[in-house]
Amino acid sequence: MEKLQIKLEKWVNGGYSLSHYDGHAVFVDGGIPGETVDITLTKQGNKEWFGTVDAVIESSPLRVPSDCPVYLECGGCSYRHISYEEEVKVKASLLEFMFPEWIGKAEVVTGPSIGYRNNVQWQVEGGQIGFFAKNTHRIIPDSSTHCKNVDKRLLIENPNDFGILSNEKPKQNRFPKPSKNSKLQKNTNSLSLRLSQNAVVLYEKEETKFEFLSTKLTVPAKGFFQINQFLLETWIQKIKSLLPKDANVLELFCGCGTIGITLRDRIKSLYGIESHEKSIEYANQNAKANGITTYQYTVLDLYQKHLSKDLKIYSTWIVNPPRAGLSKGIIETAAILKPREIVYSSCNPSTLRRDVISFTEIGYEMDHLSLFDFFPRTNHYEVLVRLRKRK
Repeated sequence: MEKLQIKLEKWVNGGYSLSHYDGHAVFVDGGIPGETVDITLTKQGNKEWFGTVDAVIESSPLRVPSDCPVYLECGGCSYRHISYEEEVKVKASLLEFMFPEWIGKAEVVTGPSIGYRNNVQWQVEGGQIGFFAKNTHRIIPDSSTHCKNVDKRLLIENPNDFGILSNEKPKQNRFPKPSKNSKLQKNTNSLSLRLSQNAVVLYEKEETKFEFLSTKLTVPAKGFFQINQFLLETWIQKIKSLLPKDANVLELFCGCGTIGITLRDRIKSLYGIESHEKSIEYANQNAKANGITTYQYTVLDLYQKHLSKDLKIYSTWIVNPPRAGLSKGIIETAAILKPREIVYSSCNPSTLRRDVISFTEIGYEMDHLSLFDFFPRTNHYEVLVRLRKRK
């Protein structure tokens, strides 16, 4: 692979530092703007190249020693060569670059930067367990024992705790015995774990239970749930502050009902929509378990179908889509139904910006912007906005 010596210019999305070389934009892992570095190119396209720092020739004063022995090899983290405080500044500046009218005004919410993940998917291959090296299917030895992003209860000191690399009976030390239907077999390709109250479950096979803010929720196997165990309550409470009292809510991408059910004291009625049939089944169960009788849930692929005009009675929308953001059909439906406010939580600032522009074009303006750092040390973060219909 080709090697280059370049000077880095600025931070860009994806956790990269940007440089230019021979007419190409070069996106670099492990660098800091202002540094001169030697890099190895990992990908060369017609216009964009990608590389990783091999050696630092002229170092930035912001550089700190990485606290992870496999940083950059793993590829899961982007900022372990700078302090967490500096990382938060970088993320805030990148968000404000996309929303320049909010420079200096965006709210930034952080929590502990280690041990925050309540779930993890370990890869199992060739007698080893851990994370794949970046852009490969090669296991990084012992990575399952020391990842700092993962709650310590989900780390794997001994793979045979689950009997996945041998014919030994699973041990009963840190992990509960998997149920009969979810027992792992030898040569399993991955091991997906999630905290369930104070236990550990195989979340692709078993349901998960959470309790917070006087709410009990059960998530189905493979069901989505926010991964940052420290910021979940703060995020929910912020959403609550953005809702009117006695709101009539349309909740899109509602999952198993987490947001609406937790905020039931703020919501008069709710209609939730999700494409995952099992999640809707659990949403109904969760509503009932928390004493709710006025909520309705239905299964609908929000990327394929338009919303019914009958939903006009719901004047407040809560949307929490995957990284793809909202569909054109949802935007078009908003133009017809004209909800008063839309509270939008996004894990992808780029598609959020696209959707905010679309909402602006149909008569909405954004009056709240906050960054929730759900994913410390990685290039990802959550953004929460509120859009209101202009009068």
